[in-house]
Amino acid sequence: MIIAHQLRRRLAGPFTRSPFNVQRLRWPNPFSPPYRQKEINLARPGELGDVVMSLAVVRAIRERNPTAFITFVTHYHELLEGHPLLDRVMSPAQAAQAGLRNLIALRYEVFIPLRLHIIDYLAGCVGLRQISHEIPLPDFSAELGAWAALIPSDRPRIVVCRAAGPFTPNKTWPDDRWDSLISRLTAHGTVIELGADAPAQPSHNGQIDGRGRTTVRQFCALIAQADLLISALTGSVHIAAAYRVPTVSVLGGYELPVNTAYPLHTALYRGVACSPCWLRAACPISRECLRQISVEDVLTAALQQLATRAART
Repeated sequence: MIIAHQLRRRLAGPFTRSPFNVQRLRWPNPFSPPYRQKEINLARPGELGDVVMSLAVVRAIRERNPTAFITFVTHYHELLEGHPLLDRVMSPAQAAQAGLRNLIALRYEVFIPLRLHIIDYLAGCVGLRQISHEIPLPDFSAELGAWAALIPSDRPRIVVCRAAGPFTPNKTWPDDRWDSLISRLTAHGTVIELGADAPAQPSHNGQIDGRGRTTVRQFCALIAQADLLISALTGSVHIAAAYRVPTVSVLGGYELPVNTAYPLHTALYRGVACSPCWLRAACPISRECLRQISVEDVLTAALQQLATRAART
């Protein structure tokens, strides 16, 4: 399986800047784009950011084929349940039990290292090109529960997501730098740390630790209400883009800024010799690209974003 994937990636390599003609070979009918079908069964099990970006593709399908019956299969079915652009949402287990067929896998991995926005590769899977990168996420603020009263509204709300997920260790900025950054940020606003990477800690000194304490919908709602997101390059960046929340991402050199470029998004990229690497194994040079990003670099970008937002409002 690994050898077959490596072979496919090598064959697709020359087409990473123009993947469309390669992608059409995977359509059920190479002469009929899948987005035109009456029933469209999309599948993107995870990760969260990939599922969120896939909603831009759903939106584009619905605009061009408004009467299609669209099913989305994902491990994040609870997030997408009731989405106004989808007719049905299923988990992979539910889809298998129902015998759902003709799944269209929304994938981009064969084209790594990517040279376009990830949404452009996802769109090609259904036969679309040059679609909007706007992501339609619903408003989940009604599901905040106790969080609605817990977060002060008299200071800027700065959401921090330090964990980049288990897929690779090479997006993870050192914890001691995150700790130092958060300590300095509390002078400028209320810091709400989110994610599932560590047990929650008591709130103190302008910091609220919400890690492991939110549902995925509450996670989205808290980001939507933020004045600024500071994050590793993970699903939170795409959620913030959906809600037009200013963002600073600690990117390093794992991938290119164009792969996740959005308005109001400052990506701190460091292009060392091996960038972009998309490396899943441990970095042989100790994540030099991330170590080149200082606490001062992130703080400066964050304060610039806060100042720009204040000027707009």
